[in-house]
Amino acid sequence: MCCRRKILRVTYLPLFVFCLLLLPGSLVTASDWPVERMVSEPVFGGQVFLREAGVSNPQLLLLIHGIGNNAGNLWDELLPVLAQKYHVVAPDLPGFGRSDKDNHLYSPAAYAEFLDGLIKGLPEKPVILVGHSLGGAVALMYAARYGPALDRLVLIDSVGLLHRLAVSQNFARQLLQFDAPFTPSTVENSLGSIAGLLLEKTSHLPLDPSLILSFPLLREKFLAADPTRIAALALVETDYSLLLARVLTPTWLIWGAKDEIASLRIAKVLDWTLPQVKLTILPEQGHSPMLDDVENFKPALWQALQESPMDKNPLPVAAKAKQGRCDQENGKIFSGYYSSLRIGNCRGVLLRNAVVADLEIVDSQVMIETSTLQGSSHQPALSLLRSNVVISGADIIAETGVILNQSRIDLAGVRFIGTRNAVKGEGNPSSVLCSSSVKSFNGVVEALHLSRSIQDGDSL
Repeated sequence: MCCRRKILRVTYLPLFVFCLLLLPGSLVTASDWPVERMVSEPVFGGQVFLREAGVSNPQLLLLIHGIGNNAGNLWDELLPVLAQKYHVVAPDLPGFGRSDKDNHLYSPAAYAEFLDGLIKGLPEKPVILVGHSLGGAVALMYAARYGPALDRLVLIDSVGLLHRLAVSQNFARQLLQFDAPFTPSTVENSLGSIAGLLLEKTSHLPLDPSLILSFPLLREKFLAADPTRIAALALVETDYSLLLARVLTPTWLIWGAKDEIASLRIAKVLDWTLPQVKLTILPEQGHSPMLDDVENFKPALWQALQESPMDKNPLPVAAKAKQGRCDQENGKIFSGYYSSLRIGNCRGVLLRNAVVADLEIVDSQVMIETSTLQGSSHQPALSLLRSNVVISGADIIAETGVILNQSRIDLAGVRFIGTRNAVKGEGNPSSVLCSSSVKSFNGVVEALHLSRSIQDGDSL
């Protein structure tokens, strides 16, 4: 195989530092990266701070941090173990840590291009990409655009995927202000400042957020040219709908069950959507398990790095479908196969791992996860009347997917298959919120990442 073209210009530390690379990995300590250097990169046109350890090892482990002043230091406690087996590389992303900071568009797409250049400038080895929070969103973008170069992908409490209006429901307490002072330091320190940026409040900007992100003068005026704010707004403006199907790299998900920043809903969407994926949930962990409880996090990470990939198992074939009903009940759970399911005047209902041929919901609040809803040429898969439904990971197979009447539906990671009308309004106005969803009909795949009011006769 021919040598890769060197994209990054490398400035090495003195020779005695380089010689530390010859030390056994077991001698590396959490506070001692054998190599720390600056590299020039062309995407943002600046200098990037890079840490390396275990460079003689045959496999490259690239660690991508999230938003926050710690930047690449996030991984320090994991270094002694990882450097024994891997050539570990941990950059400070452009705009963070000791890397250059300027008024650039710090979007997941631009960061993925940066990673592509970085990897091409490193020794040619099999690559494992690990990303946390914003770094997970960047890693996912890289896998979608440059996936064949990856051996495996590990996403840890990744943000992204959800429409910013859906995300705002998780961060109602962290209101974003677009005038000085910006996010309070207490919020920055505890949440990496990202929680205050993923909010419906962005809709109150006087201009379209994508327009603000596109021009340096507007980023200066409305975002103070702050890389943290630019990166967070660019993240929630990124549509992953058509990208998820392109992520073919074996993927491991590690998620804190108590994460208040990257909700478990994101993990469920990825677990449903990606073809080779395994989800590990850490029951007592929050958004940054490598900081909060590193000893309990290490086994989960090590398993993700070492375990063989597995394809998802399809739902078993049912011997006989059943009819289901919920009438004035709360907290009822449905799973398995149903020829029809009627839910009326119920609260807190959950459909999980279900296959339903005809679903009707009236005057109810329902959550649907990892399920398949089926209709026919003359019957929708799901009918809603005066109801509120949240769907996280589902296939909807019908010519008309959902009919809404005076209802609200929040869809994430939903695939409408063979569907002419994904959502159709009848009667009184309704609202629909779509995140990272798609509609396929007659060979055409359309992204559904939007928020819209649906009137009688309207359709998506």
